[in-house]
Amino acid sequence: MRREWLAIFAIALTLGRGALREIEKTAAREIQQRIGGGDIRVKLEPDGVDGLVQGRLRTLTVHAKNFTLDGLPFTLEPERPQSGLIEQFVLRMENANLRGLRAASATAIIPRICYDKQLAITKRIFRLSATGVGACEIVVNETDLAAYIVRKYAPYLREVEVRITPGQTVVQGVAALFVGEVRFRAVGKLTPREGRYLDLAEVEIQIEGANLPPESANLLRQFLNPIIDVERDLGLYDGLAVDAVLSESGKMRALGKVWIPKAQPSSTGEK
Repeated sequence: MRREWLAIFAIALTLGRGALREIEKTAAREIQQRIGGGDIRVKLEPDGVDGLVQGRLRTLTVHAKNFTLDGLPFTLEPERPQSGLIEQFVLRMENANLRGLRAASATAIIPRICYDKQLAITKRIFRLSATGVGACEIVVNETDLAAYIVRKYAPYLREVEVRITPGQTVVQGVAALFVGEVRFRAVGKLTPREGRYLDLAEVEIQIEGANLPPESANLLRQFLNPIIDVERDLGLYDGLAVDAVLSESGKMRALGKVWIPKAQPSSTGEK
């Protein structure tokens, strides 16, 4: 009798693992459709043997690279049941392009995310319903930041170069002003503001090698800042708050809080 029960248990475990692999593949395909291609891998780790049945996952890990997206690929649908629990959701991205800003890498680790267990089991579809608040890190190289600035401020700025060091950030190029095209140089520090904006703060500006008068310099500062608006420029209407920016040689590293935002009315999924 004991052997029979062990055999039944082994079969159930095998079937459970097979369903898990199916969910992983379906989730990867769905994410790939939302973000527009790329290499996507999804890994589910249940919380013990009974976690397969109870809907408890120790981790859900998504690896994504070489892709472009127009907003966050994951959203909450709070009206759905909170019958399943993911203890830790890990998102690791490489070479991600978000509305013209390329990130060399981005990592988010979010605790305690709930999902609709029945939908996941019966239709192999993940729909998230609640979220905790975790930590994130985004790395952007200076060449990619320069390309983003050209894209954002065209046709007013061109030939932009960015140099990032631990002590300062230099943005220089050609600006089209009312007097014609002139070369400019702005020196400051990349600084977050209100969790949403990235400014070139404490900035000093030169035009054709000469310092600008205070009023003119202030106008150009207002034109440049924010360098990045997380909500308006990147389409991250919710889900991310930047707390600190670390400037390193050739790149910046943004650190902050991250969570899963609620779905917009037009992005709700299958009922």
